[in-house]
Amino acid sequence: MIPLFFSLENNNAKQRFFKGYLFGIVFFAGTLYWLFNISIPGNIGLVLLLSLAPAIFCYLYLYDKRYPLYAVVYVPSAWVLTEYLRAHLFTGFPWVLLGYSQSFNLPLIQFADITGAYGLSFLIILVNFGLYLALRKAPRRFYILFFISVLIAASLIYGERAIRRFNPARTLKISVIQGNIPQKIKWDPKYRDFIMDQYQRITKSAIAEERPDLVIWPETSLPGYIEEEGLRTAISGLARSEKIHLLIGALHGEGLNAFNSACLISDKGEVMERYDKIHLVPLGEFVPFEDRLSWIRSCVNKPMGDFIRGRNYTVFKFKTGAGSYSFSCLICYEDIFPELSRRFVERGARFLVNVTNDAWFGKTSAPYQHLQGSIFRAVENHVPVLRAANTGVSCIIDPNGKVTAIVKKGEDEICVDGYVTGVASMTFVKTFYTRFGDLFAWICIILVLLMYKSTRKIS
Repeated sequence: MIPLFFSLENNNAKQRFFKGYLFGIVFFAGTLYWLFNISIPGNIGLVLLLSLAPAIFCYLYLYDKRYPLYAVVYVPSAWVLTEYLRAHLFTGFPWVLLGYSQSFNLPLIQFADITGAYGLSFLIILVNFGLYLALRKAPRRFYILFFISVLIAASLIYGERAIRRFNPARTLKISVIQGNIPQKIKWDPKYRDFIMDQYQRITKSAIAEERPDLVIWPETSLPGYIEEEGLRTAISGLARSEKIHLLIGALHGEGLNAFNSACLISDKGEVMERYDKIHLVPLGEFVPFEDRLSWIRSCVNKPMGDFIRGRNYTVFKFKTGAGSYSFSCLICYEDIFPELSRRFVERGARFLVNVTNDAWFGKTSAPYQHLQGSIFRAVENHVPVLRAANTGVSCIIDPNGKVTAIVKKGEDEICVDGYVTGVASMTFVKTFYTRFGDLFAWICIILVLLMYKSTRKIS
């Protein structure tokens, strides 16, 4: 970010906005390149839309060398404001948040259980802005650098203690299945038997070798609607014969309405409960304002669905010999929305499951970028997160955000089939973030609104 800060010197508001927009185009075109696999016009449109966030940040950006301490609070808060806008406007797309760059820096990200991912974004901008002030030889720069150093040290100490004090109250053995069904055959009726055989074969291997308490299949792993007699019979028979609970990603139909769902099948072969996806993908699972924008379908070279949004924050409950367990499921990219995960945990989910299908994107960085969201959802709510992808990163994440087990063949994690079994370690403590949500982000937003007018005056 330091070159950007230098480039904004002595610019008026329009110039700053233009430079921020250009910065955003480079950033989002570079990180979201994989969307070209779905739609070139759609990718261009999304990049141009998301680039408004850094453009607004640069428009708000103001710094006067006479008041560096003022800017130290104002500038990172302005970045948080624009990330929050990006996460919520037009259904929201909080992908590649700046804080996600620290996903594998476990000690540092632990304070996300207070601030959410936005706290990490704040810290990154703060560090970059502090270094910029040092290079500019700004007054009081040594005080600022000392303050930043203390803040980082405090964050690391907090993180190390949070990791060490983790004491699970209950554990559950779970297997996640990765079928690796190519997208081009996923809905071809000729391959229906092959797809079912693939998932049943891998599931039986996992059960025979690991004896898990729960097996998870990915998003829309069934090659049809779960109400179809042949598919329903096959799934019920598998659960009953293997005496296992199954969580299955499947389409569900009610009359003319279709839902992207997850169904919990009991060890007796009965559908215990169903979750219908709440946060649908615009231009993927539905077309916003379809009566006026139906022409968009002709611009996308992939099929678009006409799914209905779910309404219930379902918490699945089931019993095994070891006790009773409760969890919730996030379908597709729902795990990138922190408030959605928080609401599930608030309602009693003690671990989260993400079922997804990243086969659309092939061997790109997309599945790993997607994984970053799940890592932060684990830390924010201090719950395990289990990911089952048709292909992508299928893994088990502990409440500290550490990936403890992953589906892998050789060096490959994407475009391979298989399973991984691990232990979900649960606690019964609700974090500050679970209880109060994006309070930190709202504090930053309020600070910007209060400080912007006065910042303009002193500049």
